[in-house]
Amino acid sequence: MPARRGLIPAMMITAMVTSTFSLFAVAVLASAMIDDLEISRATLGLVGALNTGLGALTAPLTGRLTDVIGPRRSVLVMMGFGAVGLVIMGFAENVWTVAVALLVAGVAQGWGNPACNAYIAAAVDPGEQGMTMGLKQSGVTLAIVFSGLIVPPLEAATTWQGSFLIVGIVFVGLILVSARLLPKVEPRSGRSAGKVAGSSPAKDRLPPFILRLSIYALLMGMASGAIGRFLPLFLEEELSVSTVWAGRTVAASGLIGMVARIMAARAAERGDPIRMLLHLALIGAAASVMLASATTVGVWIIAPMVLFYGIGYTAWNAVINLTVVMAMPREEAGRASGPVILGFLGGVTVASPIAGWVVDTWGTYGPVWWGGVALALLSVTLVHRLSIERSVKPLEAA
Repeated sequence: MPARRGLIPAMMITAMVTSTFSLFAVAVLASAMIDDLEISRATLGLVGALNTGLGALTAPLTGRLTDVIGPRRSVLVMMGFGAVGLVIMGFAENVWTVAVALLVAGVAQGWGNPACNAYIAAAVDPGEQGMTMGLKQSGVTLAIVFSGLIVPPLEAATTWQGSFLIVGIVFVGLILVSARLLPKVEPRSGRSAGKVAGSSPAKDRLPPFILRLSIYALLMGMASGAIGRFLPLFLEEELSVSTVWAGRTVAASGLIGMVARIMAARAAERGDPIRMLLHLALIGAAASVMLASATTVGVWIIAPMVLFYGIGYTAWNAVINLTVVMAMPREEAGRASGPVILGFLGGVTVASPIAGWVVDTWGTYGPVWWGGVALALLSVTLVHRLSIERSVKPLEAA
């Protein structure tokens, strides 16, 4: 069993790739899907919002379910929803089938973090949770990398449906491997090594701090969601970048995000995660400014933008999930994660169709990117207040 516990980071990465892949693959294949299905950008954004929307609505429920049925079983069932959604997408001939597929995958989208957070809280000792959380969250950015590098060649060799089907079948195999290798754990009583001041809740009531984190996640989700959904199209349509290079740009942001999430989560566990959230929101705002000025300054600014985007708009997710695990009792990590994921995916859900409508109406992405600047700065304001209150304090050993 100790040997298998060494596999936990790899298993968490695999789980998060399966949970989130569908959303990024749709963004990369947006152009092909729009042409084949004869739909508008707004329609694609709305259909994509079904994925994150259902994930947002079900996250509090699946978070509570995780604490009931156990983290290991929750991780495996969640991965099943993600794989089945991709397989259904492989047979899509119209937008309605795409909608059904994204709804199924949406359950995994919302369940991924509560299930994996609860598993980490139960299986990983304090002091090692930051690194494990960073690695787990790097699975999301690894999904970005895979979608940017693997999906376009698969689409070129088959169809966009074929690329989804192939990946879905691979994910089914990963679930079987995970069921064999993922260690069995029992939730342990007691608290993690750190906590947030004022975070000790009544059993049936989450602390106000979780609500504040959820609002931060909502704002950052809106700011980053529009970029994640429409960056490839923006590069192709306004900067004349090829589909292949647009995919590589997305993949580069994913690679940067992987490293950033691991390093940020590790540093946050050893330092102040609230101040880390503030800094990451500022970096995200800078990325949005660069993106908004790209059509004026030139395509070269996309290179530093990808660096800032990969750090600011991705690493915060690892830090905020770690903060929940540090703040809450281990046996409540699942349900406490639910509202935060509701905020994040709710932000992504709202931003996607609005961004698509803005581009279709004004014929430019500029207002979308400047809106991201405003949202990221609002996030800074929110977290700055928490930082002044010095909300994160060490907890005495349980």
